[in-house]
Amino acid sequence: MTNKPPFETWEKMADEMAQFFISTKTQTHVIDKLTKLKQGNRLLEDFWSEFVTWKELSGYNEVTLVSLFKKGIHPALARKLVKVGQLRNSNL
Repeated sequence: MTNKPPFETWEKMADEMAQFFISTKTQTHVIDKLTKLKQGNRLLEDFWSEFVTWKELSGYNEVTLVSLFKKGIHPALARKLVKVGQLRNSNL
């Protein structure tokens, strides 16, 4: 018998606990909030802060989260991010 903890980090433990304890109703609420979240006239930092709060509870994978983030930010900023991504890809 070893004294090794069952989780490597606190974050991994929190992830496991969240998956176990978050009800379907709560997760549905979180997903609804996340999919309707818009930056509007807020600073990007404020939008990001709220986005991070909801994303941690959503259970979505990274690809879905990136898509939702792009849909939620101000359209002009989204266009700039697409241009930056295209420039990066063309330099590969």
